[in-house]
Amino acid sequence: MPPTGKPTGKPTGDVLIVGAGPSGLLLAGDLAAAGIRCTVLERREAAESNLTRAFAVHARTLELLDTRGVARALIATGARADVLRVLGTTGLDLRRLPGRFPFMLVTPQYETERVLRERALAAGADIAHGAEAVALRQDEAGVDVEVRLADGGTATRRASYVVGADGVHSTVRRELGLPFPGRAVVRSVMLADVRLRDAPAAPLSGNAVGDAFAFLASFGDGRHRVIAWNRRHQPPDSEPVDVAELRDTVRRALGTDHGIHDVGWTSRFHSDERQVPRYRVGRVFLAGDAAHVHSPAGGQGMNTGLQDAANLGWKLAAELWGWAPSWLLDSYDEERRPIGRQVLRGSGALLSAALVEPRWLRLARTAGVWAAVRVPPVARRLAGAVSGIDIAYPAPRGAHRLAGRRAPDVVLAGSPGRLYELLGDGLFVLVVAANDPAVTYLATKRWAGRVHCALAGAATRTTALVRPDGHIAWATDETAPDRRAAAIRDALSHWCGRPTERPVRGPERLGSVPADAAAREERRTRP
Repeated sequence: MPPTGKPTGKPTGDVLIVGAGPSGLLLAGDLAAAGIRCTVLERREAAESNLTRAFAVHARTLELLDTRGVARALIATGARADVLRVLGTTGLDLRRLPGRFPFMLVTPQYETERVLRERALAAGADIAHGAEAVALRQDEAGVDVEVRLADGGTATRRASYVVGADGVHSTVRRELGLPFPGRAVVRSVMLADVRLRDAPAAPLSGNAVGDAFAFLASFGDGRHRVIAWNRRHQPPDSEPVDVAELRDTVRRALGTDHGIHDVGWTSRFHSDERQVPRYRVGRVFLAGDAAHVHSPAGGQGMNTGLQDAANLGWKLAAELWGWAPSWLLDSYDEERRPIGRQVLRGSGALLSAALVEPRWLRLARTAGVWAAVRVPPVARRLAGAVSGIDIAYPAPRGAHRLAGRRAPDVVLAGSPGRLYELLGDGLFVLVVAANDPAVTYLATKRWAGRVHCALAGAATRTTALVRPDGHIAWATDETAPDRRAAAIRDALSHWCGRPTERPVRGPERLGSVPADAAAREERRTRP
């Protein structure tokens, strides 16, 4: 089915994004693809960086990138890890995850940024480098951001909405006066990009002993990221990484240093667990590390930020196109803040387990992990949590069992052949169980420019309304045509705003609508 296209008319405003990291770039691409004017302010003058902190792209994030047409390009830059090694030879099998991406992709963060930057620019986003946001103030109509330019001058940029995706030291968060409560959970962690003479067979490997922790991740091109922690020596983050100490720490944790050589970029950092109490203040939103930071255990930090952006983008677009329900923008904080808290707690528990010191506790930890990953239901839940596949948003009491959950990439009748090929442009997708002309009329005429309508490619009783971020907004198993049409009409009104006063004319997407049926539905849905 061809897409219905963007809404007619013009959006009522624009968005200013502070920070051209992964979260800011994905959000910029989503807004631009939805026809919203957006500018990204980035204090770095260079468009590209060869430095990286994050390297893990999980299955759910790959699904979100798939809907945007860039998953394949990113996968080509890295190595697939079918098993997430957590302690020695013990690992979490990802191969049974549902979907097209039952693995974790290991690739440098700058590759993720490159793919997202190219998409954002192609969609029409503006990225201003050497532009540092230093202050902001907002009123009922918009937000003014004071910007320091690379030449030392200043300028003021005004936008309808501002999103702070400017990292752990966020200026936007500071200007909002929001606290960032939490604590440092581990200090003086060493990072290094290296080559190995005796590389491990698996893309990921790691282990922890009483006084050392080490983790190796292959970038797929001969280079590896090393993460190491030495309980015996924890200097300030400003102290350079000593290669001899790095080798010794890896050797103690893994039994070998794998012949570390050709050491490139190195850094020390301390890992915090922090989260803001609100992700929205008026016309300003926070996303990614500006809103939450986690321990590196599980590699979920960047992924959580990308999913923040995927949740927020279509909601801002709906607001600026003028059809968003009044509650929609507030749902960003209501949905994403609990997810951030879950990731914070889960990654913190993983890190605490890895760094226990007494030998008896390490033995108990290893036995517990070994047992957990071999119990299929437990292993499946762990894999679903770490990968993001099991992320679900709250649904109202009495809602269908699928409401709020991730939508599987179901087969569709006709072209395109699968659901995810219809997502990514800011529109909902109504997947109908039967080719009902009255239902088709509702989606393609009364909510034109907001909803795609597609026929399920396999026999099913379930009709589902899928959000632009790939979660199921609403579903029903009702089979009686009149009752199903009424339920769909109510769901579209709740999620997609008031229907158009004058239905859009043109050919039907899934078949013709008899004149009497069209007239009946027009009378029934007239505001």
